[in-house]
Amino acid sequence: MSDLAAEVKALARAQGAHLVGVASVDRFEGAPPGHHPTELLPGARSVVVIAHRFFQSVLDCDRFGVESELIPKEELWDVQQTVFDFMYNTANMRLQMIACQVAAFLEDRGHASLPLPAGGYRVGAGRYAFFSHRHAAVAAGLGEFGLNNLLLTPQYGPRVRLESMITCAELTPDPLCAGPICLGVEACGRCLESSECFGEIHELEVAGKKMKLARFTGGCLSDHQCRRRNRNGTLPHIRYCWGICPVGKRPY
Repeated sequence: MSDLAAEVKALARAQGAHLVGVASVDRFEGAPPGHHPTELLPGARSVVVIAHRFFQSVLDCDRFGVESELIPKEELWDVQQTVFDFMYNTANMRLQMIACQVAAFLEDRGHASLPLPAGGYRVGAGRYAFFSHRHAAVAAGLGEFGLNNLLLTPQYGPRVRLESMITCAELTPDPLCAGPICLGVEACGRCLESSECFGEIHELEVAGKKMKLARFTGGCLSDHQCRRRNRNGTLPHIRYCWGICPVGKRPY
């Protein structure tokens, strides 16, 4: 194991990763059938998880141009969403390029590696992926789940995009995040104001770490209070659950 994990992290950061962590595959016990790292890459020993920050200012794009005399009112929403989509797609693409570079670095040293897409793919009413980057990020010590079902990092809160790279290299794993990071219902609970997104609170365990989540009810898939899909939503931010969370939020 020696310094290989340190070399991998240094490479990822040099290529633009804002956070990087390592999990051993034994932390994925209990993964759904077909989604364990060793089922995707036989002989896998480690998972490298990298994160790219999602700029807080981009989440305010639903207020951009409201006084514009150049953009027709009926087209303003589509124009506003291009700012969010630009950041979302740029972060995903950058993460995937970094993961491919890290995978090439490890393969050149004799370790089979598998970079994965940074997001799932919509088919019909669902969105599917072979691997959960959120769960992997918890296992790699980057953060923990908040009430909003999102990964919360100490540095950026939920405002990150994630990517995972599975490898047969035995890398020194990072410790789990000490936590708790989420402020909870009593001290905060702002994300739960989007009541169509969340139900009752339950406990989830990932890699031995227990966290409280509000059960996700699928509000993001339909028009509701959040402006991500409903231009007339009553809650601020184009993605409310990212924008309202105070964890890691900059004071500007």
